[in-house]
Amino acid sequence: MTESKATDEFLNRDALGLAELVKGRELSALELTEIVIRRIEASNPELNFMAAPDFDRARLRAPEMSLDTPFAGVPILIKDMIDVGGLLRTDGSRLNFQNIPKVNVPYIDGLEASGLNILGMTNVPEFASLVLTANEIFGATRNPWNLEYSTFTSSGGAAAAVASGATPLAHGTDGAGSCRLPASATGLLGMKASRFRMRSGEADGSHDRVKTNQTLSRSVRDSAALLDCTEDKSGQIYPPLGRLKGPDKRRLKIGYAADIPGPVPVESDVRAAQEDAAMLLQDLGHEVIEVAHPIRDIQSFFQGYRAFFAEKTREIGPGIRSMTGKGVLESGLLTPWMASFVEAAADFDSGEMAERSAALDSLPEDFDRAFEGIDVLLTPVSPVACPKLDQASPSDLYSHEAFIALMAHLKFTGPINFGGHPAMSVPLGWDSSLPIGSHFVAGRGEDAVLYALAYELEEARPWADRWAPHSLIFGNR
Repeated sequence: MTESKATDEFLNRDALGLAELVKGRELSALELTEIVIRRIEASNPELNFMAAPDFDRARLRAPEMSLDTPFAGVPILIKDMIDVGGLLRTDGSRLNFQNIPKVNVPYIDGLEASGLNILGMTNVPEFASLVLTANEIFGATRNPWNLEYSTFTSSGGAAAAVASGATPLAHGTDGAGSCRLPASATGLLGMKASRFRMRSGEADGSHDRVKTNQTLSRSVRDSAALLDCTEDKSGQIYPPLGRLKGPDKRRLKIGYAADIPGPVPVESDVRAAQEDAAMLLQDLGHEVIEVAHPIRDIQSFFQGYRAFFAEKTREIGPGIRSMTGKGVLESGLLTPWMASFVEAAADFDSGEMAERSAALDSLPEDFDRAFEGIDVLLTPVSPVACPKLDQASPSDLYSHEAFIALMAHLKFTGPINFGGHPAMSVPLGWDSSLPIGSHFVAGRGEDAVLYALAYELEEARPWADRWAPHSLIFGNR
């Protein structure tokens, strides 16, 4: 970025660090809001991570922010796949372009109660249906490490915002890896909580079968603080974790699975990054052993996921035909990729699809058995570092072969969502042209194990000073 894009002297502070400035009255919450707005205005034209900004909403709320909250008015961006009262939610689709929810979901209530001030929504692929963040409304999000690359899956807008320095953390959802894959590709910490750990992100108060809400951040402590503020404190499923503040002395038995047999083998740079992470873990006193991945038949998972996604989107087609009197593709309300999938899914054998989707119900127990002999599983986040922008497009038409090629990028992350286990991408690999995260998975409800490990890895191999070439920090030098 050019010298003219320099914005402020606080870029190296994480969200809690910015909150300290507000609590110490070195900055007001409104002044901090204006600083972050200028950051977004400086970085978004190049990276295109915003969907629906609402800066005036944040300006009005800033003076009312309590200094007795953890984040004390620090601005945040929300992924365009969750209900925030009064903000446009499109899910990246023209179909939803008039969708303005009236009220927050419980997760957003917790987030706002933490003192975070929402500035708007980040870009997503239409209904999270692509391997990269692009849609026909807002365009494609570019990776601040290399503008020819995407930021991976549906939290890609959030990842670009944080990696650019616009905000120190951003909300993400993870339905098949979308807090972890974009974090890996942009050098951030990406956390996926255990299913049922967090407050509901759904309008009816339920918990999605696979999707969880958490954050992409530059520091572990920001992520841990937000988890404390947004977790379900009822204890009905898991006892609350509270604020997790650092590593512990427990040494872990970590199983390393280098690959899952199937399409798209692990690239050499990605494999080297995981082997380096394994050596770092051993140097820290953890036991690392090679294990087979719990998923033995990845093709069955791909078929099951296709059935699951068809089931999840099955009402879209009849709704569009009823509303417009046209076919789904002809209506123009969906991108060609999504429209052609919806039309193809209408012809899928319903009995076969139900059977394939139900087969995914065995994944929690499959992963539970794996954790009988280990504490943590280490794998790549994806077999590739990141797809280029031209690798897929919302203008493509669906085919089974294209869908399997897309799913191959999610082969390490997607099954975890059906298992319900916590997982994270930690930015440990820096020797290739793009950052490469390491993927850690723990037993159901064992989120604290991952946070303790993340704190330890952050101390052992700090990443806070590693900035992308197209980040705001380079405008300040």
